[in-house]
Amino acid sequence: KSTLANTLKQPISEMGNGMMVEGKFGLNSSDEPYSGIAAAFGGICTRIKDMHDSEEKKDDENNAGDSPSSSIGSEICSELGSTVELLTKLIPELEGILPPVRRRSIETTTSESFDFEAAAERLKYSFRVLTRILSSYFAPLVIVLDDLQWSDVSSLEVIDFLLSDTLNSNALMIIGCYRSNEVDENHILFNRIQTLLGKKDKFQFKMTDIEVGSSQVGDVNKILMAMLSIDDEETTLGLAELCYKRTLGNPHFLIEFVTMLEEEGLLTFSLGLLKWVWDEKEIESLTMSTDNVADLLLARMKKLPSDVMLLLQYAACLGSSFSLSTLELLWTEHTLDKQEKGNGTVESLIKVLAEGNYIESHGLATYRWVHDKVQEAALSLGEASEPTFQFEIGSILYHSLSQVELEKFLFDVVDLINKVKATRRTEFAELNLRAAEKARSISAFQSAASYISNGIALLPSDKWTTHRQLTLRLFAIGAEMELAAPLGKAEKMEEYFREVMSEDCSIMERLPLYLAKISRLSSIDLKYKESIELCLGVLKELGCNLVMSRGMLPLQAVASLLKTIRMAKSTPKNFYRTHFAMSDPKQKAIIVLLSKLAYAAYLTEDAFVQLLSITRTVQITIKCGVNDESGGGYAGLGLLTKAVLGDIETASMFAETALLLQQRSRSKYTMSSTVFVAHDFVFCYRKPLQSCLPPFMDGFTAGMRSGNIDYGMWSLVACHVQMPYQMGKPMRTILSRCPDCVSQMEELKLQDHAFYTKLYWQVMLNLSGQSKDATKLQGAVFDCDAFVGKTALQTVTVNFVKLELLVYHGLWDEAADLAIECGDAFEKTTTGMFLAMMETFRRGVALYAMARRTRKRKYRKHAKRVRNTIAKWEKSGNPNVRHYHCLLNAEHAALGKKHKEAEAFYKKAIVLAARPGYLHDAALFNERYADFLRQKGPYFTSTADEAKYRIEEAIRYYKEWGAESKVQILQRDLA
Repeated sequence: KSTLANTLKQPISEMGNGMMVEGKFGLNSSDEPYSGIAAAFGGICTRIKDMHDSEEKKDDENNAGDSPSSSIGSEICSELGSTVELLTKLIPELEGILPPVRRRSIETTTSESFDFEAAAERLKYSFRVLTRILSSYFAPLVIVLDDLQWSDVSSLEVIDFLLSDTLNSNALMIIGCYRSNEVDENHILFNRIQTLLGKKDKFQFKMTDIEVGSSQVGDVNKILMAMLSIDDEETTLGLAELCYKRTLGNPHFLIEFVTMLEEEGLLTFSLGLLKWVWDEKEIESLTMSTDNVADLLLARMKKLPSDVMLLLQYAACLGSSFSLSTLELLWTEHTLDKQEKGNGTVESLIKVLAEGNYIESHGLATYRWVHDKVQEAALSLGEASEPTFQFEIGSILYHSLSQVELEKFLFDVVDLINKVKATRRTEFAELNLRAAEKARSISAFQSAASYISNGIALLPSDKWTTHRQLTLRLFAIGAEMELAAPLGKAEKMEEYFREVMSEDCSIMERLPLYLAKISRLSSIDLKYKESIELCLGVLKELGCNLVMSRGMLPLQAVASLLKTIRMAKSTPKNFYRTHFAMSDPKQKAIIVLLSKLAYAAYLTEDAFVQLLSITRTVQITIKCGVNDESGGGYAGLGLLTKAVLGDIETASMFAETALLLQQRSRSKYTMSSTVFVAHDFVFCYRKPLQSCLPPFMDGFTAGMRSGNIDYGMWSLVACHVQMPYQMGKPMRTILSRCPDCVSQMEELKLQDHAFYTKLYWQVMLNLSGQSKDATKLQGAVFDCDAFVGKTALQTVTVNFVKLELLVYHGLWDEAADLAIECGDAFEKTTTGMFLAMMETFRRGVALYAMARRTRKRKYRKHAKRVRNTIAKWEKSGNPNVRHYHCLLNAEHAALGKKHKEAEAFYKKAIVLAARPGYLHDAALFNERYADFLRQKGPYFTSTADEAKYRIEEAIRYYKEWGAESKVQILQRDLA
């Protein structure tokens, strides 16, 4: 399998910028996270480092500038920021290609430390960005991962991340080699392959399955003929059949078998006859008991000198590769009282193993097995297969390695120690905890859960009395990891939870277990109401009684909002620049719980609990110090101030404070949510929409880097789809982004995000003429007939996009009736997001159109109400509704037969829409002006030419916008 993969090396090297690297999973690495992945990416980094050193030497001679290889590290740091430190934990070689001066900290927050989903998404994003950058420099980039049957769950997830990355357009190929006879339908690799097969079309990658069968008798015969320089195939056929029977045609095993025959004198070269000779009956008789090559290898190894055999056993315990220095350490520490030591040096013994085709060089003073079967055989040699022997090796490494070296080989050492139950139980329980925390930090949750289980098993029976803090830490992380691990067990998490609850533990000691339980209820079980009740109960234990009674909740929430607004307004802005950071652990815990409570309340549309969570966060910030959630709290307060009180000026002040507080926080996680809320709900009413696009993009990047995918993807929807649509940007650009956006959302299981994106996607497909009935919300992406609203937000949004299609296609009677039916539900349900401005205006246009046509009072009444709302927004300083207000003024004047005033307003509205590039509004305004000019009466006797010109202008703007269906309607009308 490996040889077949290596046939690509030559053609790739001839491509100029291509690169092929290999990573191998070891026999005992199923619990060691990312070993093969780290080896492959480490190989890339080593190659880049070598290239850089070579180019730097040439540059010194030629006084040249920066080399391409030096820019790779800078680009990685630029794209990933401090998140790159997460990857250096996994891939130590990455450190060698990064700029020497950079920020060396992984940004975490109080809430992130309990958010396993965020940690997993942070790692996924980091690996994807790294691969995008590397594959942009080295094309094609081919990664060979050998022995996948021994891979861990986390490594298989990374392979999935990379293959399903629709944003990576560079040439990337991953070759996975595995023994199919060891992978049945219950194997994690089999399940992952089935998952990839199911998603390859959707995520646009190809999969090819190549089954490499063993050589047949004829193939074995040809190999023997070549080895023995014999031309007559009949001469070697009997020997070939015997070799095939013993090796099943495996090339490596065949060579081992023939070598053994030569060493045993069963295959000899006759100097008299000048040819190879053998006795098939003798070979069959003497090798009859050998069923497989492992036995052959083991038999060969047993004939080695005792000191070579001992070194072979050490090497077998160290994995698929090992260093000379580690072997020398074990040789010194473990063989002092052993007779097998002999007089040979480790270096000389290594040479014997290399000459015997057991190991091969794999870098500077580093070696690897020539085949994994050789390691398997070595592990069966002497004491190597005994758990106590492997434990002794692990124990020596634990006590002899420096802290830096131990950290590098921590998983290997702990895996060896865990082979038996150690006598110094507590010491190795702490070591397992250390390994679990490291695995947890790199999102290897399955491995972390395993280390925790081992650590708990190593604790003494009186653990809660003698080692309370260690026990608490193990149980707390254990509950988290059983929740987070792909193969985690809910009952195990509950078992940990119950044991801690049964002890006399303080609320702060029990807190991590409560947080794990809350995460399970919200993220796994989707029992948001139970999550809310548990949050409220824990908050009460912490001294924060948030809800007095459900019956008084509305009054309590409003009172809390008014109180918090007064507190925040009376606090000088300079206070937030110098205010002390929160240090009280109990208050930090309360803040974490309030954050989780606010989100669960949002998902259940429990507005009053959400309001109380936000206001209490602000109150605690003022009283107890700034924390990572402070910015989000003030952004939420700004949203509530605008939505509940309509005070946009004060709301903007709070949003500005939110950004100021966010600058004091190192958290990218909370930055994403703070920036989104501030701009989506507040600043859009005070600043031009165009100015909100860069912050949304920053929010997306921060969210994906930190693992806050929820708000990160909301920022992406706003930046790439919703706001460009509201601003009338060409639809072809927005449409080109929709497939990738939805693909990312569905992969991240963000169904709400995908739902709303698909709505606008379908509207644009209708308007651009890519659906059968342009007036109906139905097509390739979304089918309104099949829609069943799960939440009020979904229902009001679907009604809004229906209204869009009715308005643009001039179906004024249906549009106006829908506008009356919906009222201001969209604005209230969305708490006034930026799209509420456009939705409100569309209702106004439809109502005025029908009021002018029918003169009915019901249309006039509702139209006037909409016009007053938009006038209020403009008066408060909203620059994004001036053209809306102007157009509605024109419609109002036209309704009152104030023709000259109406014309002036129409012309002004068109200019206000066209100037910032609102193509759709400029088109619609021209169309409405033309409709006005086409009326009958003395005033309109000479307006036909102007009306025609306005229709032509509408066609021009619609065409530039990309609304082909509308263009065709107007062209027919014009004709």
